[in-house]
Amino acid sequence: MKVSVITVCYNAVQGIENTIQSVISQTYPNIEYIVIDGGSVDGTLDVIKKYQDKISYMVSEPDKGIYDAMNKGLKAVTGEWVNFLNAGDVYYNSQSIENVFSCEIPYEVDVVYGYQVHIFNYGEFVRRRLPLSFFKKGMPFGHESSFVRSVVMKRYGFDTDYSIAADYHFFFHLYALGKKFQFVDVLVAVFDSSEGVSSSDKTALLTLYETSKINGLGTYQFIKSWIRTYAAIKTKSMLRRISPSFVENRQRHKREKNSEYVPLSVFMSNRHA
Repeated sequence: MKVSVITVCYNAVQGIENTIQSVISQTYPNIEYIVIDGGSVDGTLDVIKKYQDKISYMVSEPDKGIYDAMNKGLKAVTGEWVNFLNAGDVYYNSQSIENVFSCEIPYEVDVVYGYQVHIFNYGEFVRRRLPLSFFKKGMPFGHESSFVRSVVMKRYGFDTDYSIAADYHFFFHLYALGKKFQFVDVLVAVFDSSEGVSSSDKTALLTLYETSKINGLGTYQFIKSWIRTYAAIKTKSMLRRISPSFVENRQRHKREKNSEYVPLSVFMSNRHA
């Protein structure tokens, strides 16, 4: 089966080469690679052109945002399965796609997903397998670690009315429709979840707003979540100015105690035990 991998990017000169190399080094023998650039002016295109013989389709032109670019990539897809690995993201290793599709996938399955590694400022963690009922709160897996049948992906696409959570909207809609999801015991992708960008606070609040709009969180619960999130952001921001190391140690401790994540080293040792 042909697997179409789509990378969207814009002024991503710092991360685009790692992403491209991660895709073209995959051992899976039938990959269609599509790159959608938003009209970069920082040298991203120069990097892409170094690998143009490995890229099946590439376009560089202005778009209306990341999800518009992702929808644009879908129009060029000819494979049976689609995965989005955007600039800065990488596969866990060169066998990631091969390992996914070496698993038996019944015809009725529409989405296949595996584990994802998250890189935080304070360490690398694997997000555990969560039940699909977690969709009522948020994404139970990363879109980077999922593969969707192209016929389904093209039929529904991404709703560009959402600027942060259109991927969650897409998968939540499939879940609500009763589409079939299959988990595979594979480390698929690595996602940079490190903090520190100035827009992260606004992003967290916007994500909460869009997620609540999608999953129908009631007004009272939304207000409670908004206040709790806002207070946490402000507290963390104040503490970071006083002692950045204290904040990182506190975040690491919370993450290690969080049943949703496990340190990568622990995860790997348990697999080899």
